[in-house]
Amino acid sequence: MSVSKFTLWKDRSLRFVMGSAPTISGALFGIVRNKWLATHLHASGLGVLAQTTSAQAWLGSLANMGLGLPVAHAVGAAKGSGDDAAARRTVWTAFSLTSLGSLFVATLGLTFAGPISKALLGSPEHALLVRVAALGATGIAFQGVLYGVFAGRSDLRANLTLPLVGGIVSVAATLALVPRWGLAGGAVGLAVLAPAGIAGVLLLHRRSYARTLTPVPKPPLDLALARSILGVGAAALVLTLVDLGTMLAVRSNYLSVHGVAANGLLQAALALSQQVGTLFYAYLSNYAFGKVSGAGGVAEIRVYTRRHWRPIMLLAAPIFALAMVASTPLLHLLYSDRFDPARALMAWTLWGEFCRVGMNAWAVGALPTGGAKLWLPIGVSPAIGLALSYAFLSHANLGTLSLPLAYGGAGLFSLCFGGIAMSRAGVTLTKQDVGVVLGCALALAALARWVSG
Repeated sequence: MSVSKFTLWKDRSLRFVMGSAPTISGALFGIVRNKWLATHLHASGLGVLAQTTSAQAWLGSLANMGLGLPVAHAVGAAKGSGDDAAARRTVWTAFSLTSLGSLFVATLGLTFAGPISKALLGSPEHALLVRVAALGATGIAFQGVLYGVFAGRSDLRANLTLPLVGGIVSVAATLALVPRWGLAGGAVGLAVLAPAGIAGVLLLHRRSYARTLTPVPKPPLDLALARSILGVGAAALVLTLVDLGTMLAVRSNYLSVHGVAANGLLQAALALSQQVGTLFYAYLSNYAFGKVSGAGGVAEIRVYTRRHWRPIMLLAAPIFALAMVASTPLLHLLYSDRFDPARALMAWTLWGEFCRVGMNAWAVGALPTGGAKLWLPIGVSPAIGLALSYAFLSHANLGTLSLPLAYGGAGLFSLCFGGIAMSRAGVTLTKQDVGVVLGCALALAALARWVSG
């Protein structure tokens, strides 16, 4: 290998590791937190917390209004032109909008906690958990804005600090509160993760962000700018809410049919699969998206997509295969031996996640290529695939495998739909590249079938 190629791959590897570091740190904290929750609350308790945590994420996304993406774009443009005042206007306008959204979400959750608990868990007895989740959602909303600021400044250090500090506080709260308060302690431990991370990153990086955050513009809310960023944010919000809402709906049905213990096993399978996928999503969003956004048209985006496609998929395939084979020790490490039945579920959720990685790697240039008209349909395709797959498979007498298989079907649907849409927009892959992903997908499907018995 030439020196230039070695340097290129070394730089790519470093960026991949740095971009994935927040995911890795979150996984490490998750090992401790999930092990403690599984030991004290068992699968049934974990199933209850999985529903309220999903609701917390959904409400946080609603309060955030999809502002992370337009904030990243605006802050990046302001940084490029050296306009600190423009960056401050963007940040404080986003904070102002998020404050309004958070007030609405908190009021909604606190007022209707009983009915929400009944809709999610079949009983109003967990209303307290819903109230805690509603308050925790406000932290998630502001966290989304800050991640947009970090991305606009290409700041991987702050991007890592937030989950590190939040993870430490969250684990400490979980360890202290769960033995005393049970489910409520677990809910509090999860709810403080984002607020603690925000406080930590603003304290530790206050000098780096002094010119971005101070002085506060007067007024903080720029109405013209708000209309501009909400236009892009609305599309991102729709995508996030549809994705989370669809998963929440199908899991509510899954819980009502198979019980909270089965939902706890499903949560373990999904969490581990999504952690593996996030390693690649972090690289695509923190680095690759910025590269294609600066490309000079469809031809350059196509060249870049082809250049990174095969290395990503050839790296992803053995990592997902290893996760399938090692699912039992992973479940023991992260949870307990009571979660052994999740092995079969995890095999198929990993396969679906692999397909999603392929879709995201192909469609990373969707927004700069075709705008929201191309990006939004591709982004919402996993949710559509999940709804269609589960509607069919839930009546196929598959038992607890119905939703994991539907998740796999959703991944395949999104890969096919995204690939067709990107090809029609001019971002095509070579026949060899398509052959690589098909071969990998078939091999992983055969492995998933073997692992699931």
